[in-house]
Amino acid sequence: MLPKVAIIYLTYPTKNWEADINRCLASLERMTYPKERVELICVESKGKIPPVKPWFDERWLPKSGKELPRITYVFRDEWIGFSGNNNLGLEEAKRMGCEFVYLLNEDTDTDPDFLIRSVECAQQDSSIACVQSMVLLGEERKLINSSGNAYHYLGFGYSNNYQCDVSRFTFPAYRTGRHVSRTEIGYASGAGVLVRLAALQDEKLFDEKFYSYHEDTDLCLRLRMRGWRTVTEPTSVIWHYYEFGKAKINYYYMERNRYVLVFSYYRPWTLFILMPMLLVMDIGVLGFAMMGGWADMKWKVYRDFCSSDFWRWIAARRSRIQKSRTISDRTFLRVAVSAIAFQEVNVKNPMLTWMGNPLLRAYWFVARMLI
Repeated sequence: MLPKVAIIYLTYPTKNWEADINRCLASLERMTYPKERVELICVESKGKIPPVKPWFDERWLPKSGKELPRITYVFRDEWIGFSGNNNLGLEEAKRMGCEFVYLLNEDTDTDPDFLIRSVECAQQDSSIACVQSMVLLGEERKLINSSGNAYHYLGFGYSNNYQCDVSRFTFPAYRTGRHVSRTEIGYASGAGVLVRLAALQDEKLFDEKFYSYHEDTDLCLRLRMRGWRTVTEPTSVIWHYYEFGKAKINYYYMERNRYVLVFSYYRPWTLFILMPMLLVMDIGVLGFAMMGGWADMKWKVYRDFCSSDFWRWIAARRSRIQKSRTISDRTFLRVAVSAIAFQEVNVKNPMLTWMGNPLLRAYWFVARMLI
């Protein structure tokens, strides 16, 4: 019998929530995974506009257990963000006895086989904790949004093969016995990823203090530190109507949270080796922030560095992570990339391409031999 899976689907009232929800749930009606083995957990928390729930109850709840899997709707009348909403969904999935959860963004639609292919991949290899689907762009449906995300040794992350034609894409894999074992990726995109609940050890999916950005990175790094693997299954396909968030506050969360990752996971010797490049990069990011008009967000990060609450958060996270680790930093960073390849025009920088990346590559070539 196939394992029981919960799809955690956030129904937060975004700008395009009605069109997004209608499109995604219509695609789930065509899902080939047995609907009686799926729980559809819809989670909404307080937004800036009236709740989605009354509309949802009228439009989609009548299809619960019929055209769609059984639906459980969770509403929280407080502002808790992406991380908090998914954690609420996880608690419901545990209560229902699910073995896996699949995190699905609101602004997606799915191939009928997306879930069965992800579960088959996880079942082939018991060391796999997370299986990311091949995430394609909703507006340009043959172009890749993420084939698995890259993790840079200074804490940055970005989508691999963004806007590449999927028909020209060759996914690296190697065969072991009768099965194909997928090559490990840096981390999985939270837009569409299957997570094995046994790997979480009764923890939450995400650290809610991240609020936004890098929470999916943190999940995958935490599991890798304990010896679990994160892979992409290219035959599991979803489409993401992706739009880069241009709000200045997003730059704050990206910068703050990458430092949280670095200070939480790396051993003291690794931090010592990487500190010169961390400082050089920080100067570069500050210059980029000043040119881009978000220097106030960078200064907000520096103010966090002066806060005792920030360092208590880091210390508590670091203590838990380091106690549970089973691998060295050298093994942990074996999938880290040495260059930064942001594809969005908003964050591209010629100085990074022609000066920063060569320096980053050279530094990592030496540093990884010392770690």
